[in-house]
Amino acid sequence: MKTTASLTSFNTIDLWSLLDLYADYYWQESSNFVCVEMHCNKRLEGKHNPLQSLVGSTLWDIGCLVTGRSQNWRQHLTDRQLNKDFKELICKLPQHLCKDGKPRFVSINGKARFADDGSLAGYHCFARDITEQVETEVSLRRFRAAMDMSGDMIYLVDRKTMKFVDVNDTAWKKATKSKAELLAIGPHEGFMNESLEDLEKRYDHLIIDGGTSRTENEIVDNNGNTVYLETYSRATCIDGNWIIIGVTRNVTKRRTTERTAQKLHRMYSSLSETNDASLRAVSVESLYHNVCDAAVKGSKFALATIFAPNDAQQLEAVAFAGEPGPGLKQVKVPINRNEPGANGLVGSAFSSGQAQISNDFLHDERTSHWHSKGAENNVISAAAFPLLCKNESVAVLLFYAYDKNVFDDELVKLLQSMADNVSFALENFSNERQRKAAETVLKASEERFRSLTHLSTDFFWEMDTNFRIKTYEGQVQDEVNLKAIKDVVGYHFWDFDELVCISTTWTEFKSTLQNHELFRDVELSFTNSKNKTYYLSISGEAIYDDNGNFRGYLGITRDVTERHRNSMHIQYLANHDTLTGLPNRGKFNELLSNNTRFALRYPERAFALFFIDVDRFKNVNDTFGHYIGDELLKEIALRLKNPLRGTDVVARLGGDEFVIIVNQVKAYKTIRCVADNVLHSFDKEILIEGNKCDISVSIGISVFGVDANNEDTLLQHADTAMYRAKEKGKNNYQFFAPDPDSSAQVS
Repeated sequence: MKTTASLTSFNTIDLWSLLDLYADYYWQESSNFVCVEMHCNKRLEGKHNPLQSLVGSTLWDIGCLVTGRSQNWRQHLTDRQLNKDFKELICKLPQHLCKDGKPRFVSINGKARFADDGSLAGYHCFARDITEQVETEVSLRRFRAAMDMSGDMIYLVDRKTMKFVDVNDTAWKKATKSKAELLAIGPHEGFMNESLEDLEKRYDHLIIDGGTSRTENEIVDNNGNTVYLETYSRATCIDGNWIIIGVTRNVTKRRTTERTAQKLHRMYSSLSETNDASLRAVSVESLYHNVCDAAVKGSKFALATIFAPNDAQQLEAVAFAGEPGPGLKQVKVPINRNEPGANGLVGSAFSSGQAQISNDFLHDERTSHWHSKGAENNVISAAAFPLLCKNESVAVLLFYAYDKNVFDDELVKLLQSMADNVSFALENFSNERQRKAAETVLKASEERFRSLTHLSTDFFWEMDTNFRIKTYEGQVQDEVNLKAIKDVVGYHFWDFDELVCISTTWTEFKSTLQNHELFRDVELSFTNSKNKTYYLSISGEAIYDDNGNFRGYLGITRDVTERHRNSMHIQYLANHDTLTGLPNRGKFNELLSNNTRFALRYPERAFALFFIDVDRFKNVNDTFGHYIGDELLKEIALRLKNPLRGTDVVARLGGDEFVIIVNQVKAYKTIRCVADNVLHSFDKEILIEGNKCDISVSIGISVFGVDANNEDTLLQHADTAMYRAKEKGKNNYQFFAPDPDSSAQVS
């Protein structure tokens, strides 16, 4: 039986040139699909041929796997039995045939050849090595999957058309549009609150100057909630077109935390103002007005008012602060629970003696009688606190707000403290009235308690003419504290090491006493034998006999430990990053400003600024999730602090950006040593809950007095140097230099 021309009959220059252009390998198969001849491309001659073992075997005999989409051996063999040609059969070669042990892929085409009688003689087969193509496709699929799994919104914008060219799943889902709809518009029509003109200017700035831009946008979601978005953008040139890559993250939780801290700070200030108002008040009426003014000052309340009973057994407004709406001053709340409107917030607080809170006033069943009045005055949230005297309700302190969910647990606790302070002041006024009614009481007793009617007190004490403590009375907890109070009698306050004057000096305090002057709120700290520290506030005034002779001092002591700790905690929250405990951007700016001011005055106080960005941090976040990312940030903070001196400062600006102030240093040799130590602190592998986090840091360095003489320029230069470190392969540091090629010359 004759076959078609053999391989040698095709061995012409033109034929082989065409084969070399198309294929890497060529072989001829017999009618039972066994390879009988094998040739490879000229450029592969002398190199390892992974298909060499195919001679004398079939593709399936040597272990090739069909990996092409919708392809398999069963279908392929069926086509061969039908003498069909085949194209682009994608096969993975077995690992043992590959010299480097790495998997390789080939794309095979086959042309059936026939004998003169029409029977199948075999196949001419051509193969191309497509390993690089397959790896690229796999890498792109993985990258695409990682993008779509990211909780951040990632999008690409064509600068020329100002349209989206690609977005990840998170972007189009959060934009409440289909992907096709989103790709038909631009970012100014999507979730960015920037005009087209502003966007074009910002994008052009990125293209011309490079670097990254950061913007914040405030939007309202489908549920009517305010959402804060933080966007980082960079420009890159792809196939001659400038593409803007944007990553948008929901930072609502962070902004809410910041606002909560600010709100609490304002409320603590209001609480302090209320205490002062209680001290300044000379009557119940002035107390009510002062308290309302203090409560509204600097807070989020639209209105603070106090309701008190009138002769008609109704509660009416007797003091206001804020902006009362139409008719609000004329509101009368029945005290009798059986009358309409008596079971709202004000009436219930008065009758029950318990606070009443509503964070959705217009939909609260308890306030249904007052819904029309609330809508008329834009009341959204409200809180009512009873004011007590001798454990009986005498008035109600009411707050209105124009937003939902204003009164959270922390705020309610603060407002309750405020109401308690007012109640205590009311009891003092009541005591004052009783004192005046009891003029027959002994004069000595009258003098002892005279000043207490104007002061909020926990303890009462007396000094003799030599300023020694004669009496110290009050309810005491813990035996060690009781013993300490007994020990103080007969001595001066300053005779005890455990008692420290923190708001002034003992010398100044002694001078006040020697001048027989009134003093208020002198703060002391007391550490007992169990090493527990309390903070105390003492106030006192000099007393005289009928002849005007000085007899000593009467005074009170208040325990302000909780207030002091709360104040320190609020200050800490305002100045530190809640995740890592490092100083935050605001505190860093303050420290940098102070350093700059001192360095300008004293040249020896020069310093270096490190701007640090974590390499591949986003990979960790995308791969393992934000929880692991947050834990990694804590570990990074520790590793940044460990190699530093006690005088140096590390802070977190946000995201994976950190800064270090290396104080009182100007010699580049010393600065390099510190930078090397910081880099080496990341040499050791980082494992977070069993997950290996492959990160390093890139550091940009700017030196005060050399690179800049103000904080803004110094920070910008350090940021520029950091990006240069990124460009030079990451995991290194670079000093700022105006000429990009001169950074390595700094010594």
